[in-house]
Amino acid sequence: MKLNNKVAIITGSNSGIGLSIAKAYIANGASVTICGTNKDKLENAQEEILSEFKDANILAIQADVTNTEDVINLFNETIKKFGHLDILVNNAGIAPRKSIEETNDDEFVNTLNINTVGSFKCTRESIKYMKEKGGSIINTSSFVSLYGSPYQAAYSASKAAINGLTKSNAKELGKYNIRVNAVAPGVVMTEMVKKDCDETTIDRLKALTPLKRGATPNDLVGIYLYLASDESLFTTGTIINIDGGLVM
Repeated sequence: MKLNNKVAIITGSNSGIGLSIAKAYIANGASVTICGTNKDKLENAQEEILSEFKDANILAIQADVTNTEDVINLFNETIKKFGHLDILVNNAGIAPRKSIEETNDDEFVNTLNINTVGSFKCTRESIKYMKEKGGSIINTSSFVSLYGSPYQAAYSASKAAINGLTKSNAKELGKYNIRVNAVAPGVVMTEMVKKDCDETTIDRLKALTPLKRGATPNDLVGIYLYLASDESLFTTGTIINIDGGLVM
């Protein structure tokens, strides 16, 4: 299998894209730490994985990526159980939908803290465990980082920052054989999207997408699998659009 003997931490993996990535990694031989802030959803995700993969080597850690102590504990517990770290997927995020005039300071800053600063903190913590043998860091960006979106100024800004973080970290960490890439999905029919976007907006974006539909989380896992595997050993600093042609 592509990820045999590899260990991955996937943030924001108690549902949606993150959960699908976790399943794909486990199916391909990896040991995986899933994490999220909601204890019940995290336990349900763990049970769902174990029901599909009886022998899954999995660890579930409740963690808030904006909390430095939580991040440190997430990595410590992973190393304690699995012994090493090869892959980090920075997938935790929120996508509030609100006009600029209605968005207050705390809401804007909170979006950047979760989506961007959280990814920075996890990346920073991962380096000490990847320095010696290399590894792969995969950030979840979004089509809005390039395309923009009304009523999503904070989200768009946070994902544009992810692109800059990805390229800067790829240049800095390449000397350690640590690859850093980002995946920029288009419209993905997750619980978060259904909650934060009205049907009119979703239908408009589907109409603008050449493939004329939204993605499922499973439509994305192939690229996350590629970037985590040794098949991508010479791929770094890329922002890969998986958006049905929405941005081209």
